[in-house]
Amino acid sequence: MEPRLLRAFLAVAREGHFRHAASSIGVAQPALSRQVQQLERLLGVALFDRTSRGAELTAAGRLIAPHAERALAQNRRLVLAARSVAEGRADSVMLTVSAPLPGPPGGLLAETLRSFRTAHPHVQVSVTGLDDHDETAALAGGRVDAVLTWNEYPADGCVSEALIEEHTSALVARGHPKACAEEVTVSDLADDPLLFPLRERGHCWAQLQAAAQAARVGLNVVPTAPSAVTDLVAAGLGVSAVPASFRFAERPEVAFVPIRGLYNRMSVMWRGDDDSGAVAGFVAMCRLTARGLSAAHPDVWRLPDSRTPATTPPA
Repeated sequence: MEPRLLRAFLAVAREGHFRHAASSIGVAQPALSRQVQQLERLLGVALFDRTSRGAELTAAGRLIAPHAERALAQNRRLVLAARSVAEGRADSVMLTVSAPLPGPPGGLLAETLRSFRTAHPHVQVSVTGLDDHDETAALAGGRVDAVLTWNEYPADGCVSEALIEEHTSALVARGHPKACAEEVTVSDLADDPLLFPLRERGHCWAQLQAAAQAARVGLNVVPTAPSAVTDLVAAGLGVSAVPASFRFAERPEVAFVPIRGLYNRMSVMWRGDDDSGAVAGFVAMCRLTARGLSAAHPDVWRLPDSRTPATTPPA
């Protein structure tokens, strides 16, 4: 099965429209249509219902999509393995990890990767950032090998393990009235525009919103890209709620104030049928790092108690 045919199929599946899909992968729309039709002939099934509004996956298309994702992922691994041999790195292994980005220095991702690379020098690690709603599909489809995520619920065929709970802090400008407070409540966040990455951090937003509803307050949320949050808060355009470990980035123009009773739980996910030593080593290093961080910084992290929810909203 030619990879270009699978890429064409997945582009249309993702965009729901042939013209948009053609633009996304840089080919002409007629060529894309021919590739999808060729794949349909090879498989003997219709993959899309063509409508005036675009293209919708048929039952066969929905069934085949995750297999196509895995086939392309395996093809990429084959190419990487061949390049490793050609470059004299025949023993090299590639591990692709997704995690919430940006990640602070000294946080779970950075410390896990630092220790992992020391213990597994033959493994090349690639880190990518995905929106919350894309993580499980990328993992199940083979585009990534492991995921660090605020989501605790894996896709079919995948495994999830809770690693650590991290205190959430209010992020405010240094001149903000709450900048010197020992702690704040979720209700205090209602006084300012709340700059928050809704699309990228949907799971964290759900917990924050639940805490606000429990406190009977409304939050004036302004959707903001993760990489822009700190700069915009520093400019006095609003406040935010971020993992407490972000204070390790040492931004003097902002302050981090603990939010009473608010924690988010970080988990690691991987495919249940993945017997890769690199994945097993990464998961083991995640566990070890989580224990070390909770011991070294108990004001920031704690080990999860499976009997209690990650977020305990204040009364």
